[in-house]
Amino acid sequence: MGETLVLGSAFMWALATVLAKPMIGRIRPSTIVATHAWVAVIVGAILLVALGRLDQLTSTSPSQVLLLGLSGSFVVVGDIFLVRSFTYLDPGKAFTVASGLFVLFTLLVGWIFIGDPVTQVTLAGAMAIIFGVYMTRGGAHDTATTAVPGSTMAAAPTVLLAGLMWAAGLIGFDLALEHVDPIAGSTIGYMFPALAYLVWATREQQFEIFSLDATNSKLLAASATFGGFALVGYTLGIRYAHAGIVAMLESTAPIFAILLAVAFFKERLTARTGTGVGFCAVGIAALVI
Repeated sequence: MGETLVLGSAFMWALATVLAKPMIGRIRPSTIVATHAWVAVIVGAILLVALGRLDQLTSTSPSQVLLLGLSGSFVVVGDIFLVRSFTYLDPGKAFTVASGLFVLFTLLVGWIFIGDPVTQVTLAGAMAIIFGVYMTRGGAHDTATTAVPGSTMAAAPTVLLAGLMWAAGLIGFDLALEHVDPIAGSTIGYMFPALAYLVWATREQQFEIFSLDATNSKLLAASATFGGFALVGYTLGIRYAHAGIVAMLESTAPIFAILLAVAFFKERLTARTGTGVGFCAVGIAALVI
């Protein structure tokens, strides 16, 4: 169940990212990602009401609330760093490095601090997925770079921090959700960065969503919807799967983005990219079956 939720989350996050790319330069990454967090909070609250579990919000201990809030903030900040890196580095390359670091950080920290098992199958699946993502780093077709010339080193800190923040958030959620209802945990966790952004925007009087044109407003709404559901599915998946498995499956989001580009934008799938997708599929099968 956990693996299925995480794969669904990766697919929705890919959709959210594909929809967000045209907005880069017109709206800050923090605004895009904050809308994802707000949708996650709203979806979580609706689910709690529908399931009659709203009391889970008030029964969570202060220490768990703090851990959940930090975890949700780490995940959202990691997303912001990734989106910011698109300014300096081609998205395919940024995804490759950030996803690989996310997997490696999570496997290492999970093994040391929470005792997650690292088996031969886990390592084989991880290597297949990382190699597959590496093979697809150029995207669905060969095009001219969109990165700023000479900006690879400028992008390195943001990509590194994206992987590190994701790993920290995943481990934090993994620890907290052992004692907290997963839907309540998701709602509490993403409420922290959602409210933090609202406070910042109010103080700076910079509500960009009200100044967007019709096209970008629709893109933001669609990206926020898929991104919010992705965050909820990701958090629920953590409850039912080992942290290392979650990290590896979530790192397949770039593969879904490429397949979506092929399906919706008729982009050409090269032999190299197809090979990468195949390796990712083998890695996923090794972890899920």
